[in-house]
Amino acid sequence: MTVLRGVVLRSASLLATWIGAIALLLALLVTAPGDPIDLIPNGEELREQLEADWGLDRPVPARFALYLKRMATLDLGTSIAYRPGQPVVEVIRGPALGTMARVLGALTLAMVWGTALAWASSGALDRRLSATARRAVQAMSILPVFLIAHGTVTMLNEATYSMMEAGTIDRPSWFALPDEPSTLRSTLAIVALAVGSGALMEVHAQIEEAIRRIRSSPYVEAARARGAPIWPHIVRNLVPPFAATFAERAAFIAGSVVIIEKVLLLNGLGSVLWESALQRDYDLALAIALIAAAFVSAVALSADVVRLVADPRLRATA
Repeated sequence: MTVLRGVVLRSASLLATWIGAIALLLALLVTAPGDPIDLIPNGEELREQLEADWGLDRPVPARFALYLKRMATLDLGTSIAYRPGQPVVEVIRGPALGTMARVLGALTLAMVWGTALAWASSGALDRRLSATARRAVQAMSILPVFLIAHGTVTMLNEATYSMMEAGTIDRPSWFALPDEPSTLRSTLAIVALAVGSGALMEVHAQIEEAIRRIRSSPYVEAARARGAPIWPHIVRNLVPPFAATFAERAAFIAGSVVIIEKVLLLNGLGSVLWESALQRDYDLALAIALIAAAFVSAVALSADVVRLVADPRLRATA
């Protein structure tokens, strides 16, 4: 019942967050200069008719209420600028799959890599070795996501072009990275999201602190005194902090994917959101924001459930 009550309260909080996020994005889109009619060559002649057809002549609160009503029936609307006349669901179906694969890949890589490094550094007998490992992770993770992606693409293109000119290699299928779709670009996006802007450093620091705390706990000391293996105790008690860190990184990576997809020219929800915001495609931008919020909220809710199930102390506190 404690877990169920926690899920219900968390779900209500997440629903309020979704509504607030949609209201904020709509307010930003409406108050920004221009509208989709400005992009049409003869838009001023058709403005009155288009405003009525697209609902732009209604007050913002009325538009917000209408969108919430449509959202309740899973009607995401129709694109009016990015893909005029095409249902939003059809517009985002393909890009959503690519973005989801990149986000989940980056999340998995960051958590696995950071946890492995934390396990090694937290158990290092030599403090200097542990500090060196920590500094190496910080140096690797300090650069911003977009800078890692742009720098890697530039270096790969320059090196490949030099080898092509020298006759060392033939033109690879992925060259040049900024101009043609390739699996390599998606791989670069996953690595940059998992490492850049402090992502790997944060995972490493949080998991390392959790492992150190568990290693020094009384039940681990008791197991060590009995000569029993301590790693099962560490793994079992590492589940709650691991889940909390996973949820935190999900929000960060979901936000960073907009930048990385623009830098690498990847066809995903991030790049579509960018273009829909520029073109004031309200339904499309709001739908992508809703999907992103739902993804982050679902991960956060799942993490809370895992933590409540895995740690009886959290259930007692709740």
